[in-house]
Amino acid sequence: MKKEDLFESLKDIREEDVKKARQYKAKKKPVWIRWGTLAACMVITITAFLGSPLFRNGNTDTSPGLTVYEAVYPKPTASNMSAQKFMDSDAHWNWLDTYSQMAERSAELQNGMNGYYAELMNRILVSEDKNTICSPLNTYIAFAMLAEVTDGNTRQQILDMLQVSDIETLRQNIRTIWESNYVDTPILKSLLANSMWLNDVYTYNSKTMKRLAETYYASSFSGNPGSQAMNQALQDWTDKNTGGLLSEHVQDMNLDSDTVLAIVSTIYYKAMWASAFDEQMTTQQTFHGTLHDTTVNMMHMTDSMEIFSNDNFTALGLNLNDSGAMYFYLPNEGVDVNTLASDPDIIAATVFGEGEEWSFNGVNLSVPKFRVSYKTDLLDIIAEMGITDALNPMLSDFTPLTEDLDGLYLSTAEHAAMVEIDEHGVTGAAYTELAITKEAFRPAGEIDFILDRPFMFVITGRDGSILFSGIVRNIE
Repeated sequence: MKKEDLFESLKDIREEDVKKARQYKAKKKPVWIRWGTLAACMVITITAFLGSPLFRNGNTDTSPGLTVYEAVYPKPTASNMSAQKFMDSDAHWNWLDTYSQMAERSAELQNGMNGYYAELMNRILVSEDKNTICSPLNTYIAFAMLAEVTDGNTRQQILDMLQVSDIETLRQNIRTIWESNYVDTPILKSLLANSMWLNDVYTYNSKTMKRLAETYYASSFSGNPGSQAMNQALQDWTDKNTGGLLSEHVQDMNLDSDTVLAIVSTIYYKAMWASAFDEQMTTQQTFHGTLHDTTVNMMHMTDSMEIFSNDNFTALGLNLNDSGAMYFYLPNEGVDVNTLASDPDIIAATVFGEGEEWSFNGVNLSVPKFRVSYKTDLLDIIAEMGITDALNPMLSDFTPLTEDLDGLYLSTAEHAAMVEIDEHGVTGAAYTELAITKEAFRPAGEIDFILDRPFMFVITGRDGSILFSGIVRNIE
């Protein structure tokens, strides 16, 4: 089946009734299961559940040489209302009631996902002096899509990394996550989007492609990877679905000409504080960074709050309208902040409310306004977390994607995220790009390789870690 025929079959997908969404109400004690924002490590997002997505057949955008099948998401809720008008209306409370029920179902999953969250945060956030940031939820969705195009031990390693028993459980998790994390109202923007970028030379398994479209709301773009048109379309799509907040990273996204399939998952998030900071109280204050001291705009608030405190850190959470909360963790004097990122129990104890070290206090809170952005290569990270077969063209199993090709492997796994906060609220975005490539054919032949001029070397460990690298310019 050619790709054109394959996507014609997607017309038969039926649109389910669009369900609305509503906020999960945290329990009175610091059960902080309001994981919806995960702003402590990145951001997240969303409105109503979108049953099966619809697709517009044919070329629906202006990119030359591309065939586009665009997933259709629910229309915004109360788009004709201002935030304040919506907040005061019956429409808001009706929507919130439905959304809360969905969020409660998703909250039941989150403790089971905490192991994946914690391990990913440990591997991405620990650093000497760089600002680091990630979106655990965004990567979870992207790797779930990767599991769909793999089989055998390759798939099992992905499921093990995501700490899911089987693919059906993973699919259920994804649908539940989407129901409670896709939101588009005047108060909250929490928008998820997925896409597939296909090489129009190859044919693909129609069942797999339909499932990615149906379960993951993945738009499809078919063309010539490596071409300027497809690279530009990829950048434009990613930039649009991250609100232009990651443009400095998006502009470097390019597909290799050997790409068979690229998966791109995005998240855009914008929420208001439940209790906004007073702009008139913002002052300039010194922030003592690891490199040097800087003068920052510091926001201030005095209120009664629940505080978590143990031997390593003090923490609190600020609620976000119709969403979750943003949690701040301040290490105690003499404690390295990396200790917090590498603590596998910190999220369970605070966000998921398993800790008992909570107390109610009057708090004079000072929070700096900031914008942080970070991009990281995930290939070494996922190898350390157990995904190895997908990286090896001799071991990988991508038969659910296509049975026409051997030697496919995961050649790109990149993740970028940003978060910005001010007196009004939180804004964040993230994307994950996974590219599957065919091992290039290299003709046999003779070459001369003579190290008789300056050269560079790299020495790696068995896991691919770079142990040593250097440039030899002179030999005495």
